Amino acid sequence: MRPVFMAARNRDSFARMITGVSMNPLALTGWVAVGTCVGAAIAMCSRALVRTRVLSVGERAVSAGATAVAFAAAAWRFGWGIDLVAYSSFAAVSVVLALIDIIEQRLPGVLILVGVLAVGASFVLGSVLVAGYADLFRAVAGMCVLGACYLVLALALGGLGAGDVKLAGLLGLALGWQSWGVVLAGTVLGWLLAGIARAVLRATGQVPRGAPMPMGPYLVLGAWLAILCDLAP
Repeated sequence: MRPVFMAARNRDSFARMITGVSMNPLALTGWVAVGTCVGAAIAMCSRALVRTRVLSVGERAVSAGATAVAFAAAAWRFGWGIDLVAYSSFAAVSVVLALIDIIEQRLPGVLILVGVLAVGASFVLGSVLVAGYADLFRAVAGMCVLGACYLVLALALGGLGAGDVKLAGLLGLALGWQSWGVVLAGTVLGWLLAGIARAVLRATGQVPRGAPMPMGPYLVLGAWLAILCDLAP
């Protein structure tokens, strides 16, 4: 009976690692500080990824601040656990991707690959610890399905670049770990935010008709809202 009891206790411990436990204020403050440092460090390292110019001090500060907010939001949503590691990795990469897209209307493929590897490795570890792979298979399927859909849209209608298609894979991975409903909600919300932003910018004369507009920031924001609020139809 003792081995069975120990095995059950180990499974419970692993389950707590995946589902997470709530953070106390001190731990949350520390995690926000980690997010600030990570955001600043990635912004500094992204110099090689920005082709036109070096990120300004203000832009690096925005990266650090936005990453800290995303770390705090992930900690609030998931608590301590594998999911916190996965979505903090997603935060670190997605914030810089959105910033570079705003500046250059370009999404560096190498940064997206880093995000896929970091988030994917966290999900694999979580699945192995609980010996349950349904969430992992759904996340991988979400990555493939969303990437394929964006590829079809890019080829059929235009307006989407290769970076947008690659970003869709990363978003599908992060959203798919939650549920198919979150994949749908995050995708629809991202496009809705992009449409509203474009309408407002055109109405105010800041974006000429037919001018390209970066999609990355809105797709990322839509995904984050769906993940944090657990939005699903």
